[in-house]
Amino acid sequence: MHVARSLRSITVLAATACVLVTSSHLVGASVRSSAQHKRDGGEITFGLEAENTDYCLSRAQMAISGIQVAAAVYDTLTVPNDKGLAVPYLAKSVEPNADHTEWTIGLRDGITFHDGTPLDADAVKLNLDAYRGAPGAPNGGPLFEKIFDFIADVTVVDPLTVKVTLNTPVVAFPSYLFSQGRIGIMAPAQLNAGDDCATKMIGTGPFELESYAQNEKTVVVKNADYWQKGYPKAAKITFVPVVDASARVTQLAGGQLDMLDTSSALQTDALRQLGPGTAKLLTQKPGYRELSYYALLSDSKPFDNPDARLAVALAIDKNEINQIRTKGIFPVANGLVDEAVPGYLKDAGYPKHDLKKAKALVEKVKAEDGSFDVVLGDTPEPENSAQLQLLQGQLAKAGISAKISLFDESTLISKALAGDIDVLQWRNLHGGYANENDSDEYPWWSNFDTGNFINFSRFSNPETQALLDRGRGQSAIADIDQTYTEFNKVMAKNNYIVPLWYVNWTIGYQPKVALTLPPLPDGGGKPLFVYGRIPVQGLRPN
Repeated sequence: MHVARSLRSITVLAATACVLVTSSHLVGASVRSSAQHKRDGGEITFGLEAENTDYCLSRAQMAISGIQVAAAVYDTLTVPNDKGLAVPYLAKSVEPNADHTEWTIGLRDGITFHDGTPLDADAVKLNLDAYRGAPGAPNGGPLFEKIFDFIADVTVVDPLTVKVTLNTPVVAFPSYLFSQGRIGIMAPAQLNAGDDCATKMIGTGPFELESYAQNEKTVVVKNADYWQKGYPKAAKITFVPVVDASARVTQLAGGQLDMLDTSSALQTDALRQLGPGTAKLLTQKPGYRELSYYALLSDSKPFDNPDARLAVALAIDKNEINQIRTKGIFPVANGLVDEAVPGYLKDAGYPKHDLKKAKALVEKVKAEDGSFDVVLGDTPEPENSAQLQLLQGQLAKAGISAKISLFDESTLISKALAGDIDVLQWRNLHGGYANENDSDEYPWWSNFDTGNFINFSRFSNPETQALLDRGRGQSAIADIDQTYTEFNKVMAKNNYIVPLWYVNWTIGYQPKVALTLPPLPDGGGKPLFVYGRIPVQGLRPN
């Protein structure tokens, strides 16, 4: 998500010499030889867009920066592969019963956490109970308690087998075990550490924590006992938060950073201008991209009035904003999901810019409600505030008075959750899989009046809820596609959001870094570069 970036998200086309990644292929990845293996080791400094302050994953609300660090320290039970399918990873198998109300998770034998304790069924049960907020479980949090409210029970079958019982059929359960990279499996010693769980980072991942200095750096070192033999390749990774996107690019060019991530089209363009001798690029292409959009607070004035939402949608000239803020590099979106995802529509029916109609509706809303004043919210990063200023000017032309309010990331999320922001500038992944859309739609768009606090538009609509409920139990791709096509259209009809463009996440890295994405175990395919997150076990300085 843009903050989410989500909770970012609870917040870029390569030049000829660039290395590209598509949603299903890595092109130009390093080919490894025996000589290259001899050069394994070395250190990498990775620049991130923000700091994450809580790595107690079961209660955390991580944006991409936290998710990227978590990818180094923790493994997830499943991961998405290059075909957009959720496949076992830390788990050996994830199998349903006939009606998808029971799922059996088989674990790989012989894996240990960084503190030497075994990854076993008891540890996985403790994690899943913490995520779902089971009575007596340690370090639960409101986000995953809501997302996993369909879990009725978790039981240990034997030392390497866990059974998860659901209160409703959920065909996409394996995707929930990844949840955009947030569901890392923590050692019991971390989960049971009380408040210290936030920084006592103990996983099974390719790297283990050496040190954490908030707002300075997080240093992880090679896990010599990693269960994927031959990995990781680097000896150490230092993650450094550099909030200003342009500063990250400058530091990469100057050699202070070896790698960076960015969702900024302008900074991706700047990386291109550096040339392949200074910066290579790994860029996400069409398929499973995030959506950038404005979320309209729909449970209070002015946006509890459908005419007010329509007026804003008509007043916004997304093409103008796109050309100025992304140079047209990001493609304009007129629907919820990218083209490889069930329910994709090139044009779901969102209103086209029409200032005359917008002005007329604004006058109608003012006559009915007495005013039309809104608060626009985001973080103070220069690109974000510049985009809000463009939006403010466009709304003013239609007669809408807009105030810009900028907050640090955690405060912004709190303000959004409290309903204190009328127009939230947001970015989120609403479709990361080719065979389902439940795990990236249901948690975000189910009705607000059911207690779904991360529905930042705060709407409750029986039609959208019925479609989400229908999609949750479907397994045939044709049925899922039909359900989410209808859902896409209903969302457009009600203008709960104003979609802007799809985001091409980019990893910029120095030529001295070999960026390889190792194949998934058990023939699971290639890893998917999605939501700005890359697996780091294959990174190696040349």
